[in-house]
Amino acid sequence: MDMNAKYRVCVVTGTRAEYGLLRSCLFLLQARPDVELLLAVTGTHLLESFGNTQQEIAQDGFTYIPVPIPMEDDSKAGMAVTTGVALERFAELFRNKKPDVLLILGDRFEIFAAATAAHLMGISIAHISGGDVTQGAVDDAIRHSITKMSTLHFPGCADSARRIIQMGEQPETVFNVGEPGIDNCLRLPKLSRQTLVDDLHFPQLLGDYSVVTFHPVTMETNTAEGQVRELIRAMDAMDGMSYVITMANADAGGRLINDIWMDEGKKRPNWLVVSSLGVQRYLSAVSYARLVIGNSSSGIYEAPALGTPTINIGDRQKGRMMADSVLCVPPEAAAIFSAMEKALTPQFLQMARSAPSPFGDGTASQQIVSILMRYLTRNPGCVEKTFYDIDFSL
Repeated sequence: MDMNAKYRVCVVTGTRAEYGLLRSCLFLLQARPDVELLLAVTGTHLLESFGNTQQEIAQDGFTYIPVPIPMEDDSKAGMAVTTGVALERFAELFRNKKPDVLLILGDRFEIFAAATAAHLMGISIAHISGGDVTQGAVDDAIRHSITKMSTLHFPGCADSARRIIQMGEQPETVFNVGEPGIDNCLRLPKLSRQTLVDDLHFPQLLGDYSVVTFHPVTMETNTAEGQVRELIRAMDAMDGMSYVITMANADAGGRLINDIWMDEGKKRPNWLVVSSLGVQRYLSAVSYARLVIGNSSSGIYEAPALGTPTINIGDRQKGRMMADSVLCVPPEAAAIFSAMEKALTPQFLQMARSAPSPFGDGTASQQIVSILMRYLTRNPGCVEKTFYDIDFSL
């Protein structure tokens, strides 16, 4: 490589949560003199109805390339159509920018489109958070498909690393670095409670409150409204508790959930419904909360690292490794309320504050960037893979 040339690293983000997880990696890449960071921003980041979170990216000082895709139709067919459009637009982006490697995280359909375009165009893919299992979401098959198209793998725990190797990936390409979300929990300064109150104009944050996020369960059909209604019944039954509710993502059924939150929130002075809190405010709010409730992966990763108990509802996260501070319950009001009561006991709270996280030590981002740069230096443009066979009996 020319000593004055730079490696072109393209990173794609389509949601607020994903950007928060990638943020530390982005800062590290941007600071390197041998890297040209190509940050592609797509999906709900570009929509006012989801908080226009591209503004947060700009405020962090990143220059980015907007990749608009249609997100208005949140049906299952709409997700498929959006994936097709996104595939075309990422192919055009990669043809023009010619990245040396694509760094992506997770399992959303717009990320699948970016990975497919890169794979077909011979661009190396580095994938964060592969190998997980989420039996209740279409993301499960998408995540494993991205694994098979990827050259480098950065799973968040030992179980996920084993699954990636079980899928035929060479062990020397699989690096159990931990989850990048833990980096944020341990390293990002938290805002004070009073600052949160002033920012959000919600004085209830000085008392007992819980953070709630509920996404559609995309392997199910027409269950979103009933499940959210059950959750609301449990929330209303808990005396003295206020709630900060962050809206659902753009999966099929997400807008219906958000309509319910906004409509019901107008009737309840102890609710604050927001489209997005941003990374620092969200983690600060979780660190002071009594509980995290819903079915977001942040309840599995970030909440335990911050010592906050999680009530994980339904099947959306079923199959993930979970800390002892996570209580899994069916989407039924009585079960949710019973778990809330248990998690609020002094004994459970003490356990949650000391329970170890299975998702790393807060150095994932540094490890990812170091390994990625070593790969680019030694293996530029190498995308060939050999299937890793494991001996077993049926």
